[in-house]
Amino acid sequence: MPPKKIKCSYGDCKVAAQRISGDCAFCQGHYCSGHRLLEDHKCRNLDDCKKEAFEQNAMQLNRERTQVIKGV
Repeated sequence: MPPKKIKCSYGDCKVAAQRISGDCAFCQGHYCSGHRLLEDHKCRNLDDCKKEAFEQNAMQLNRERTQVIKGV
């Protein structure tokens, strides 16, 4: 017997959720292609997501910063 299809977690949406790419790591919901983005399903943890992305970008920029070597 094939596995049961998971329906989209967004409101009254009846479309089947996408496997893997439709899973939201911030609210644990399962979404179809039309609602898989955080903004599209109005993720309740959108602010946390933005904060985490900002912190990751800041750390990456600090790692890639050019260091000035004096006396060369």
